[in-house]
Amino acid sequence: MKLTVFVGGDERLAHRSLHDAVISVLRENGIAGATVTKGVMSYGFNRRVHSDLNEITMENLPLIIEAVDESEKIESVATRIAEILGEHGLVEIHSTAIVESALTIREGCAS
Repeated sequence: MKLTVFVGGDERLAHRSLHDAVISVLRENGIAGATVTKGVMSYGFNRRVHSDLNEITMENLPLIIEAVDESEKIESVATRIAEILGEHGLVEIHSTAIVESALTIREGCAS
């Protein structure tokens, strides 16, 4: 199962960045791994475009946090993250497939 979390780059939880809080929850719950990626352009509900070309809006570019693990673990942690985010982000979960690299498959066949 894959978890995807969208948050604004300037969103905070108390004195901590929201994406840092999400990563901490993922680590504390034993999720296998996570990556935070920063968007270069976006718009949301209000249709205001945020871009790295505009100094005024570049601070709130989206951060996308992706994590993959077993369904039970992802579903459990997704609920906790949704509670933390409130109205300040979006949480998605969906099925995914892990594809091994060709090198790994070849090595497995050679043995």
